[in-house]
Parts: sequence; C-alpha cells; structure tokens
Amino acid sequence: MGIKRNIKNYIYLKKHYPLSEKTIVPDENKKNILIVDSQIPTFDKDSASNRITEIAKFLAKYYNVYLMDWRKAIPKIESKKYIKNLNDHNVIVYTPFIDENGMFKGKKHFIENLLPKLDFVWCHRPELFEFYLKFFREKAPQAKIIYDMVDIHYLRMERGLELKHDAKRVKEVEYYKFIETELSKKADKIAVISNTEKEFMTDFVEESKLFVVSNVHNLKVRPEEMPTFEKRKDIFFIGTFLHDPNVDAVEVLYHKIMPLVWKELPSLKISIIGSEAPAHILEMNSDLFEITGYVENIIPYYEKCFASVSPLRFGAGVKGKIGQALEYALPVLTTNIGAEGMFLENGVTALIAAEEDYQQFANNIIQICTNSNTWNTLHENSELAIYPFSIDAQKEEIFELLK
Repeated sequence: MGIKRNIKNYIYLKKHYPLSEKTIVPDENKKNILIVDSQIPTFDKDSASNRITEIAKFLAKYYNVYLMDWRKAIPKIESKKYIKNLNDHNVIVYTPFIDENGMFKGKKHFIENLLPKLDFVWCHRPELFEFYLKFFREKAPQAKIIYDMVDIHYLRMERGLELKHDAKRVKEVEYYKFIETELSKKADKIAVISNTEKEFMTDFVEESKLFVVSNVHNLKVRPEEMPTFEKRKDIFFIGTFLHDPNVDAVEVLYHKIMPLVWKELPSLKISIIGSEAPAHILEMNSDLFEITGYVENIIPYYEKCFASVSPLRFGAGVKGKIGQALEYALPVLTTNIGAEGMFLENGVTALIAAEEDYQQFANNIIQICTNSNTWNTLHENSELAIYPFSIDAQKEEIFELLK
C-alpha cells in the first residue's frame, strides 16, 4: 500500500507541481519563524485562516517566515492560489518536490533543514500545539514555542452544550480543556485573540506569557465611495458550516428571526453564504432564504446589501465575519456573544441584541433596512470600529510576543 501511495504521489507531483512559482531566498540576517497550521490557510473561507495569513504576511517583512500544513504530505492543486498569495508576500510555504536526481523531497526534508536555525515555532490551533510540542522541544530546543489559541475552543463548546447537549461534544470539551488550560503552561508564549480571552486565561497560566494578537482587518474602501443606503437591498449571513455556532445561528435565523422580520418586510431576502452546509440547512433554501454555499467573490454582497447579520448564541474569540463586514463599511447586526472582544458599541458601531432576544434582533434588521440615519451612522463609523484590528494597532504587541 505504501509503495502504491508513493507512486501515486510521484505521478501527481510530476503532473501538477511546482505549486510555488516564486523562489524566495531567506535573509541570513533575519530570525526564522515556522508557522504550522492544520492546512494551507484558506483566507477566503474562514476567519482563522484569514487571520494567520495576514499575520504571516506582516511577519515576513521582518523575519524569514515558513509555513507548513501538518495534515497533508501532498498539498492539492486547489491550494495553489493560497500558496501564491503567501509567496507574493515572501512567506515560504512547504510544498514537496522532485530533485534533480529524481528523488522525492517531502515534509521530512523540509523540517530537518529548518530545525537547526529555527528561532520560533508558531503553532496555530490547539491540535497543532499538542501534536508538535514535544517534537520541537526535543529537535529544536533553541526555538521558542508559541501557542496560538485562535479562540478558547472548550469554552465555545461548553456554551454550545448549554443550548444543545451532545455526548460527542462532551468528550471534545475534555480534550480541548486539557490543551488550553494545562498543556498551554508548557508554551513559551501564548497568543490570545482578545483582552477577554487574556483575562480568562490568567486563571491558568502566567499573565507574562499572554499576548493579544487579534484578527487583522483594515478598511478596504472609503465609506463615501460605497453605494448609498438608497441603492441597497437584502441582507446576508456568512460563515463556514464546519463551525457549530454558525449552524446554530442559521437555524435561529430561519426558525426564529426571519419569520418576525417578514411580518414587517415580507419581500426582504437573506442570503446564507458558507461552505459545507449540512443537509438540513440546504433544505431551508427558498427565494427569500437563499442557501448560496461558498461564494468566491463576496464583495458584491458588501456593495448591495443593507447589513451582515450574525445572531450567534454561543462561541468564543473574535468574529472574523464582523471584522470583514467592517472592512467594507457595512453595518453589522449581532448579539452580545458576537460582539465579545470586538470593541463594538450598540447604536454607534453595530446593532447588538441579547442572544435569545429574537424580537429585538428582528427589530434591528427592520431598522437597518428602513432607517437611513441608523444605517449611515454605522456605515460612517466603520473606521472607528475596525481600527483596533489594524496592523498599526497591533504591531507592538506582536513584536513583544517575539522577543
């Protein structure tokens, strides 16, 4: 079986590689950082991937940055655009190759060449930290190990269990709780995504190890250049369905919130954007409740819709879907959980409702779609809302993390 797999991989490499078209020569005068992720980050599919992509691009201005996907020995051709995006900003991404002697050079070759010169290993997500902690402690003892939590997974899952019990999730909570509250103590530094998470984690690890590195967002348009209130229609939700809080939010929209909205605005359409929708979500599809699936270019939604809606009832961390909407000066409607760690102010930079106050959330939708003054206030305050997530606001904390 092993020989067959090797032959198959060799044929695949000969047919599709190289996935990387740019040769990046490391600067011997710079320190070396290896970022290990569960995948080559798909910046346009989930907020955690977008965050680590932006962090890697920023770090590559000051360090030699390497990135490796731990799961797949042979990245697929679909990863090429993500590799190119990183390569264009001088991030060196692991891809296997066949050398001049016809020999396959894979992940082992990539890691062994890096081990002696690594200054930092940035483990993105808890599974990665657990998997690689012992390996890099033994093989690269000179390297500082950074555990990037992304969010507090066990806390998010516990909140979900309060709403819907799931025996499988109970075991997952135990797994993640061990990593996030016990194993995390063995990291040299820990990156948390907001001050809320930092305060929470001080119960388990020394505060001196904790650094806030949030999502990275920058205003991508000038508010005055975007279509006005009068030229807009409809609303949308965005988020991958591999994330339980997103599944729950769409269920709430369908069963609880939109029926209340349609009593006042019977023709208002909502689009549900996101990959990996389960069957019961797909069955919700209708003219007014459109299940679009993954959309490669979502900018038209930011240009034509009144708002991005996120009725999250549980979760943890900073919500990328909210930051992304603010990048395009689009008003955001969310819950207290959705606004957690986002520095949002109700009525000024977002409209915020309690998690299970479905009538208030419906009222907020009706207001943003009918009241130009409310819409313009949130639209014009986008830059104020997004500044804490800019690189300028975060760069000193990142440099402190890497001392």
